Amino acid sequence: MQTIVFEGQDRIALQEKPQPVLNDGDVLIEVDLCGICASDIAAINGEVTDYSPPVVLGHEIAGIIVESRHPEVQVGQKVTVNPMISCGTCDYCRVDLDKYCSQIEGIGHDIDGGYAEFLKFPKHGIDTGKLITVPDSVLPENLMFLEPLGCCINAMRETILSESVAILGAGQIGLMFAQLATLQGLEVFLLEPFAHRRDFASFLGVGRTFDITDDQIKELIGVTNGGVDTVISATTNNQKAIDLAFQIIRRGGCINFFGLSAHDQNLTVNLEKLHFSGHKLMASWAFSRWSLGQAQQMITNHEIQLEPMLTTRFPITSGIEAVAYVRQGRGLKTALIGG
Repeated sequence: MQTIVFEGQDRIALQEKPQPVLNDGDVLIEVDLCGICASDIAAINGEVTDYSPPVVLGHEIAGIIVESRHPEVQVGQKVTVNPMISCGTCDYCRVDLDKYCSQIEGIGHDIDGGYAEFLKFPKHGIDTGKLITVPDSVLPENLMFLEPLGCCINAMRETILSESVAILGAGQIGLMFAQLATLQGLEVFLLEPFAHRRDFASFLGVGRTFDITDDQIKELIGVTNGGVDTVISATTNNQKAIDLAFQIIRRGGCINFFGLSAHDQNLTVNLEKLHFSGHKLMASWAFSRWSLGQAQQMITNHEIQLEPMLTTRFPITSGIEAVAYVRQGRGLKTALIGG
């Protein structure tokens, strides 16, 4: 089978590998689609360090079971995965904080993932509830968004929300946040430097959009009477994004630095100013089993617009070109076609 392997910083390769061989309790997933995630790009760029190369990338998976050696899984089931394989028994796992488990292994991070025609999903992952099934009516174009949607739902539960929220970035994550915030009845403002993404947000009918020019930021601060209640950063948390978040938040407001940050990016805060501004600073990442369940329900019930965000597809054999396309900031959401 064809795969895309992350070998190290700035090094990915198209490699032919044998189709995975199952052990007792494993299942084989034929990959329909696998989304290219910003975290994969950050790993390739050398900005994050939580990957274990060489590894087949890909954790935003939509597929179907084509072979099962597990008694509870049937061939033909439509599935995606919770890509965090944890121990299932530690203090963190018992309270749905699997992401902090000391034994965690990530599909597409440490274990071969979905930039491939087939993916082996291990028995332990199935036994700990990490294989997610959906009805046959769910399209792969929606199913592949389940994991990132779960991340956004988890962050929304953790974030202090009041009446207004500004979202930095109108990529797929920002647009999911905007839709979730709109469903909660919040006043939503999307800040995005690329006009085509602002236009797409308007097409989805979520919130008001602003460029990040000085004039547009002044306008936003004006229409919100001094700033928004909450900022969610759904973009790379470089210094420009950090400064923008503090510029548009009102006193007493909450900033969630959800987006990825380079490993050498620091946040410097004057404690006296923080004390008197009353800002609540936080960071959310990943998902919980609860939030993936909520995402599963929303996708099954067609409660959120996802498929329109999938603007580009590449065959797995063009995976190198697909990664280059995403690294250039093109499109909105790009996926690889598996089998």
